[in-house]
Amino acid sequence: MQAKVTASPKVSSDILLSIRNAIKLGSSLMVTWGIALGMRIFLPRWLGPEAFGLQNAAEAFATTCFVVLSLGMDVYIRKEIPVRPEHTNEFFGAVMVFRLVMTVLLLGGITGFMWWVGRSALEVRVTLLFGVAQTFSIIKESLAALLHARGTVDGLSVNNIVGKILWGGGILFSVFVVERLEGIPLALLGSKLLESLGCWWLARKHLGLRFVNLRLGALKVVLLSCLPLYLNQIFHTIYNKVDVSLLSFFVGNQEAGWYGAASSLASIALLITPFLGWVVMPLFARARHRSQEEFNQVLRRMLELILSISVPISLFIALGADFWILTLAGDKYREAILAMRLLAPVYTFMYISIISATALIMEERAWTLVWISAAGMLLNPLLNALFLRPALQWLGPGGGGVGASLIQLFTEGGIMLIMFATLGKRCFDRRSAEVLLRTGAVCATVVGLDLGLSAYTSWNVLYRIGVDAVAYFLLAVLLRAVNLQEMYEFVRMAFKKERAAS
Repeated sequence: MQAKVTASPKVSSDILLSIRNAIKLGSSLMVTWGIALGMRIFLPRWLGPEAFGLQNAAEAFATTCFVVLSLGMDVYIRKEIPVRPEHTNEFFGAVMVFRLVMTVLLLGGITGFMWWVGRSALEVRVTLLFGVAQTFSIIKESLAALLHARGTVDGLSVNNIVGKILWGGGILFSVFVVERLEGIPLALLGSKLLESLGCWWLARKHLGLRFVNLRLGALKVVLLSCLPLYLNQIFHTIYNKVDVSLLSFFVGNQEAGWYGAASSLASIALLITPFLGWVVMPLFARARHRSQEEFNQVLRRMLELILSISVPISLFIALGADFWILTLAGDKYREAILAMRLLAPVYTFMYISIISATALIMEERAWTLVWISAAGMLLNPLLNALFLRPALQWLGPGGGGVGASLIQLFTEGGIMLIMFATLGKRCFDRRSAEVLLRTGAVCATVVGLDLGLSAYTSWNVLYRIGVDAVAYFLLAVLLRAVNLQEMYEFVRMAFKKERAAS
């Protein structure tokens, strides 16, 4: 029988409050998710592998370069501003000026590099537009972090929805009316600019934000405080984005397009990551403040919860890869099916790594996290540079994407295991081991069932996936990989309005 963990009233109250807040904030995301999902399906199918590969590689390269503008600022804001709101005006104006200066330098450096390596004028233009869009995206996220930190998010939901509608409409206009690839990054740029202005207005209204104070001394102190978080974000972004750019450089835009379609559709599994930012860090911070024992308890429970959510998502992305690719992206992307199957487990690894990384930050071990991410940053590009071309030669069309998927799986799995080892027994107890073993048994059984159905029946793939889903649910309940009664009570209590926030 599965062991029952009794949480202290304070821990339960914090968890329930965090979930309630996440559900409230996340309600507006349904609209933005729907638009994002529609664009993920529409773009690969409409553009075709070659053009989509160019667009995807340009966006990934711009994201990789412009991550240096983040400065690790958002985590700093969420940690400091809730208790020191007046601190905002001491550094934020200088941060804005610093980011704009860096943007100009980056645009010049990217232009020179891309001409030097022989990329086309179209690729240069698309990459630069995506770069400017990244600047406003980063500014918007920092302003949104200020609003989250102060608990003033009422207008933020509307702002996000309007921006996402503008982005989707801009893409459709550029594809059907203008018929130019540059319209896709322009749509992103316009939406992020609008969202930034909206967040700035909200921050002025609710926080009294002003950009007139350019105290370079305060900026220096903040940047030094953010340094480990900053470096970690740079390293993590590089090893998660560099594969698309390297595919484009080494084996061509068509391979990048196939892999990009697999990655874009599979990464739908990451759509719940905003909830982690809203729930996990505040929850961990409060538990850590009270006692190490409560912190360990909350960490283990959160890891179990994320496994319960992410494992079936990854499993059914893998089992239904042929259906998802052919139905959503089209027959032109048949070569992306195997890459999507291999990428599916990566997203479970990523979720676990996010929880583990947050725990390390809460324990003031940010530099440990930096070294872990640095190992991934060095390993991933090196393996891609060594094996992308051989993978294409050995496996034929689509082989470059398969190679990139295997490397991503290896890198992300290794990062997750290192974080687990670093945290040690704090993140894992007997209950956790039991849940993990039961979940593994359920997954193995469902995979075996799927292989049997594929080999001995002529069922449509959608029917097969439906049977797999029912089997997973029943087995998970019977083997107690998921405790439905406990989860029901947990969520039910989260909606009790009379529960006092602490």
